[in-house]
Amino acid sequence: MRALIVGAGEVGWYLAGRLAREGHAVVVLDQDRELLQRRSRSGVDVRVERADAASPRSLAEHEAGNVDLFLAVTASDATNLLSCLLAQSLNPENPPRTMARVRDADYYASGEDTAAGTLGIDLLVSPELAAVGDLESALRIRGAVRVDTFAAGRMALAECMVPEGSPAARRSISTRPHRTDSSIVALLRDGRVHLATRDSTPLPGDHVVVACPKPQLKDACHEIDPTARTVNRVAIFGAGQIGIALAARLAARGREVVVMEPDEQRARAAAEQLVDRSIEVLWEEGASGAAMREAGVDTCDAFVSCADDDRTTLLACTHADRLDIGLVLAVLSREEFTPVAEALGVDGTVAPRLAAAERLLRTSRGHGAQKSTMIVDGLEALEYRIGNDSPLVGRPVAASLPHDTKLAAIFRDDRMLFPEQAARYAADDVVLVLATGSGAPKLGAVLGS
Repeated sequence: MRALIVGAGEVGWYLAGRLAREGHAVVVLDQDRELLQRRSRSGVDVRVERADAASPRSLAEHEAGNVDLFLAVTASDATNLLSCLLAQSLNPENPPRTMARVRDADYYASGEDTAAGTLGIDLLVSPELAAVGDLESALRIRGAVRVDTFAAGRMALAECMVPEGSPAARRSISTRPHRTDSSIVALLRDGRVHLATRDSTPLPGDHVVVACPKPQLKDACHEIDPTARTVNRVAIFGAGQIGIALAARLAARGREVVVMEPDEQRARAAAEQLVDRSIEVLWEEGASGAAMREAGVDTCDAFVSCADDDRTTLLACTHADRLDIGLVLAVLSREEFTPVAEALGVDGTVAPRLAAAERLLRTSRGHGAQKSTMIVDGLEALEYRIGNDSPLVGRPVAASLPHDTKLAAIFRDDRMLFPEQAARYAADDVVLVLATGSGAPKLGAVLGS
């Protein structure tokens, strides 16, 4: 596949790297000469060119109308929308698939972070609203910092924390006590992803990825962390687009919300916008522990820090963690701060860039997957359906997938099966696979048909 990406910033470069590692031919356009020079020295197999994406002539010179995929992810909504329309106009009979990053919430239906077909563009994505969706998911199930569903909502994957005293801690996966039909399929430890084996042993401080039927999700997470609180009251530090949207969604679901904002004018604007009685907006000049206690943060079940600056975000998290809040989440714009967040005891992080990239990658790649979701950077979950004419029908499940992948579960006849429960593949099986490293591109040859 040939892909042309407009914008060499965080989102654009992340997408370029992912697509390049999967063997696609990728060209990145940007007007920032110094940025392109840095990108060209990064070692990623991507061609970079200096060009104006809002210029029809420039896009024509780079054959924007003849690529398979056109992604516009600059910092300007107008540039992204215009460049997609221009790319389509260069080849009206066979236009490329076009996708754009658009931050303006007016382009999206309530509660949605993507929009299909707007202005004829295949997909619009909002990084901020995508992050809100991931945060809301993390706050919905106690004990989980992320939840994703598959097989039309019938199977679930949950990323759960392993606290000291967890029944799953210091036991091999094959011997952990559990009553639910669940399985630990991956471990996240010290910033590294490990696909689980029977002998894998979670330790306190690890995060584990649990697969289970959706109706058993709450109980499966409770088995990993029986001490996790139900989230009824949430504190949010930062009244930007993410903070305001998250507060509104949580209030609509019956949660009490406290929003803290260090900028007075921004706090006033947020108070005017968030009129629900269950939301309290406070102007707090700093992120100190004393200010948080005064705001009642210590009475909250969860804390979300989404300040404009990652350092301020993490500082607020450290103060919140000392208040013994059940769940502390951070929104980070820069990936290099993720290990710092983990070292500081932050329970989970959400990156708008990664959230937006996930939505774009779901519909832009050629693996034949019904659904593709990045659980964390470096761990992807992919859903496939086995067709009647698939060469896998009747083949043994064991050792059927490439290196760096793991068969997590199969959904068959309204029942979720784990690999040891299904000897062979059958037609119409819904297959859930985890992939690390370069595993995802290899799956297309095996399951993509």
